[in-house]
Amino acid sequence: MNSLTYHTHDPRTGEIAASFSSATDAEIDGACKAAKQAMQQWAATSPAARSQALAAIAALMREHREELVQLECRDTGKPIEAATGEVEGAIALWDYAASLARTETAHAFPASIGEGVAFTINVPVGVVGLIVPWNYPLITTSERLPFALAAGCSVICKPSELAAGSLPMLVERIAASGLLPAGTLQLLYGTGEAIGHALCVHPDIDMIGFVGSTRVGRLIESAATAHGKRVASELGGNNFVLVYEDADLVAAAKAVIRGGLRNGGQACVAGSHVLVAPAVAKDFAGLLQRELASEFPTDEQGRCPAVQPMITARHRARIAALVEGGVREGLHMLQGSCLEGTGNFIGPVIFSDVPLNSSLLAEETFGPVITVSAVEEAHFFDAPNASGYGLAAYVWTASTARAIAAAKALRAGRIWINSNPDFWVPELPVGGFGRSGTGREMGPQALATWSLPKSVLLS
Repeated sequence: MNSLTYHTHDPRTGEIAASFSSATDAEIDGACKAAKQAMQQWAATSPAARSQALAAIAALMREHREELVQLECRDTGKPIEAATGEVEGAIALWDYAASLARTETAHAFPASIGEGVAFTINVPVGVVGLIVPWNYPLITTSERLPFALAAGCSVICKPSELAAGSLPMLVERIAASGLLPAGTLQLLYGTGEAIGHALCVHPDIDMIGFVGSTRVGRLIESAATAHGKRVASELGGNNFVLVYEDADLVAAAKAVIRGGLRNGGQACVAGSHVLVAPAVAKDFAGLLQRELASEFPTDEQGRCPAVQPMITARHRARIAALVEGGVREGLHMLQGSCLEGTGNFIGPVIFSDVPLNSSLLAEETFGPVITVSAVEEAHFFDAPNASGYGLAAYVWTASTARAIAAAKALRAGRIWINSNPDFWVPELPVGGFGRSGTGREMGPQALATWSLPKSVLLS
């Protein structure tokens, strides 16, 4: 494979944001060999030393916080406020991973082998190929990278060719700091087809971590497992919001607008499909319309510049096609919905009175489009659990019993009750069911994803 240069673009202006050279076959092979050698040194480092290094990286991120924010905005089109929250969340994840590195313990078991003893020890899984998406470059990576490092793994990270965000700068700063052995953390640039596939098949890669679409995730899982590698993936989400008759409708409407349209709807946990009890459906639609006008007002030309732009013109065209499909189906758009927009801007669009057999409910939207359907509460779980996805869900009710019943019944890895995605903590695991991926990240047992137990019997 010959080296070539590619560019990322600011979605707001179309201007080139950054330029990168795609890794050659020789560079990929060299990075993998260096990572394997570095892992042996890093894995032999004490948990306390690894913890100190990760805490120092978190401090380094605080020192360069504003630069990280600006780089995230430039590549993805995020507003400053959103990028600031993501950078702060990423720093919290590195801090939490540093604390976990010190808590890794072995387990001893009573043995029925005379004077013997049986126990387990945990070892790093090895060299990890980490393939991360464009919509949240830093925080999505930080949900995985520091925990893999805490477990003693070395990591080769491949950012998206659409937006690398602040990752190049961060890795460069970490390398210059000397906090990690050389080769422990590396970046490789290029397309998923080239670099991602190469990592999946390279003999020195032991595990693949992937965040992205279900379609690509299945290809990666097939390629990696065929070559004997472990895989942890977070894939697409087709997420539902359940609004019960007794819900605080005002709060729910605010959360639907802010949560479903955050990042321009380009979020795997966006609540895109609202199921509302028929008795309050009309009132709720009116509240949604009011919140839409308040949060995303249109200008004199009918455009809504407040919504985040789509990452590329191609992605915008995909969202436009989904909206046009809804119009052809005869779906009703709430007043305040926006179809016009220059460049990569489009939406937001809210369709009301959407039948459950609409094509808009079949697949992940990944854009500023929300559907609202009136559904009897007895059937609230049918559509979410039949979708095949299971990444996130939202429940709005004043009843604790209803909330607990929903949490038990819904097949989703994360369930927000009377809340939205802005409320999260590093101590809770992340992951999905079904088409939404395999494995779990974060949480008290995050290191288990990136390590393997050895059973030892001593007599």
